[in-house]
Amino acid sequence: MNTILRNTVIGLFAATALAGVGLAPLRAMAGATVSAAARADKQQPINVQVSSDGFEAMRNVRAARVALFNGDTEHAKAYVRQAQQALTKAATDEKAAGTNRSGDPNLISIDGQLVVGEGYIGSPDKAAHLNRGERHLKDGNTQEAIEQLKLTEEDIGYTRLLMPLKETRSHVEDADRMMQKGDYFDANLALKSAEEGLAVETVMLVEVPKQANAATAASTATTPAKSPTKVN
Repeated sequence: MNTILRNTVIGLFAATALAGVGLAPLRAMAGATVSAAARADKQQPINVQVSSDGFEAMRNVRAARVALFNGDTEHAKAYVRQAQQALTKAATDEKAAGTNRSGDPNLISIDGQLVVGEGYIGSPDKAAHLNRGERHLKDGNTQEAIEQLKLTEEDIGYTRLLMPLKETRSHVEDADRMMQKGDYFDANLALKSAEEGLAVETVMLVEVPKQANAATAASTATTPAKSPTKVN
């Protein structure tokens, strides 16, 4: 099992990484560097705090690249300055730092969401369990969340978008210096490196037993098809 994420901006960062890995987000796809999924520790609450400043920084990085592509260098410079300011604020956001499995304080979670198995078929009951599970996660009640999510009888994970703070700040500062010199080509490459430094990590909360899935599939495959009803 592996990975996925949030909406328009995240989609720009992270959609291709999740293709073909067997999970899909509840709201949208995403893509950056993908790490293998882990199982949630029932004793340890999952920290789902995210840094809005970190997210804002990466949104400005993307906006700066779009401005450079359009030849709008003045707006590109402004977006880079805004990204620098947001990164400075993100550096003080202790709640979103070290939320990854390794506990690395340099990795800041800038977005996250529940993800579901590729074969997920929605229903009102499942949606209700997912919503309750998500609320429990946000409240820090991991075990209660897992119990709710189990009722969906689907593979469910939680995916984070992680930003390496030091490296991202370095890339953005490089881009700023290059822009001041009029080197917009290399400035764009520095911003591209900032985007490519993002990582996606998934923690599996619920996994449906594979034998049960296989048995269901086998039963479906061996069920004889009914003869079509003739209309006279």
